[in-house]
This record gives sequence, C-alpha cells and structure tokens, in this order.
Amino acid sequence: MTMWIPFILAIGFVLIHFFSIYISLPEPLLRKFVSFSAGVGIAYVFIHLWPQVAHTQALAEQEIHWLEGHLLHYALYIIALLGLAVFYTMDRLIARAYEIEDKTDPNLIESHLFWAHIGFFALYNAMIGYLLNHLDEPDTSLLIFSIAFALHFVTNDWGLRHHHEIVYDKYGRYILSLAILAGFAAGAISDFPEYFIGSVEAFVAGAMTLNVIKHELPSEREGNLEGFLLGIISAGLLFVFI
Repeated sequence: MTMWIPFILAIGFVLIHFFSIYISLPEPLLRKFVSFSAGVGIAYVFIHLWPQVAHTQALAEQEIHWLEGHLLHYALYIIALLGLAVFYTMDRLIARAYEIEDKTDPNLIESHLFWAHIGFFALYNAMIGYLLNHLDEPDTSLLIFSIAFALHFVTNDWGLRHHHEIVYDKYGRYILSLAILAGFAAGAISDFPEYFIGSVEAFVAGAMTLNVIKHELPSEREGNLEGFLLGIISAGLLFVFI
C-alpha cells in the first residue's frame, strides 16, 4: 500500500478533531445522526473487526506453536476482552469521580479526570493511527475503516466536549490529534509480525465494542430507531458487498 493513502486518512481524522466543534445539528436531527453512527459502528464491529480477530488468532496459532492446545489458544480474544475491560474500568472511574465532585474540590477532580480521560483516548487514538499502515486491499479496507472511524471520532469528540467543555477544546483535541499522528508514525517505521498488529486490532475491537454500545448507542428515550436501523442496514450491506 502506498504511504500517502493512509497518511491522508490520518490527516482526515485529525481534521475531525479540529472541526467537530463546528458541527451543530438540531436536536431531532442530532438524535438521528448519533443513532445512525451507532448502527454503523456496530455493523463495523461485528462484520469486520471480530472476523479479523478470528483470522489473526488462527494466524498466531500457526506461527506460535505453543499457543496450540493452551489457554492462549484464545489469546486474541483475551486481548479484545482486555480492551473492553480497560475501557469499562476507565468509564466507571470517571463516572465515580463525577459522583463525588460536589463533595470535594471540583477543579482538582476535573484536572485529574481530564488527564486520565484524555490519556486513555490518546492511547486509543494512537492504536487506531498505528493500524492505518496495516490495512490490506486499500480500495475496500480503507473505505470501511474511514467511514466507521470518522463517525466514531465525531461522536467521541462530542462526548469528550460534553464532559470537559472548554478544557477539551483548549488541550484535549490537540493531544488526540497528535496521538493519531504518533501512532501512524510508529506504524510506518516499525515492522512487527502480523499477529502483533492483530493484537492491537483486537484491543481496539474490544474497546470499540463497549464504546459503541455504551456511549454511541443512545438510550431508549434519546435514540432514534429509524436512524439506528438505517445505519446497521446500510453499513452492513456496504461492508459485506464492497
């Protein structure tokens, strides 16, 4: 794959972090968009990411023979589960900090809360940037990847801005943008085995599964069923047939 294609995509993801602040939608349309984005994300997780985890697990068993017949026969799935667990742990710690905010110094909590939140998402973004260099068949994989993660980054930005407001726009979006570029650079200069790259993708799969279901999929009252189904059906068909 030529380097400039994933590099342009990395720059596109950076631009999303910078310009999502200017995306403003009326409340009914916003609910439809978020529900549509959740549908696309779920379709991507189940149709693309989880089959890719299975493929890499089989590859790892062929190349690392001691995996066969061992607990680590499920190594990639364990890494995906770890991604989900780490993401959920961070989410609960952040929620707990907000619950006690009124009883302590809110500025101190906000400082710790912000850097913990942004630090985790920076690592997450760096992993996604790293994966940009290791997608096969650029005409299909990059298209699927770009659609899914562009929507994912928009909704992530909205959520982080809702939590941290001005401090996110002042610091957070720059850190997350640099994390994408740092991950991309690391992927461009490194040469790890495919099963290592698959491990990164497995961690992202677990984290994204929880993130989409817990944060992007709106609650019953706030969600829009038509937008959600449109996202699943359209993205599902696109991911299967392109």
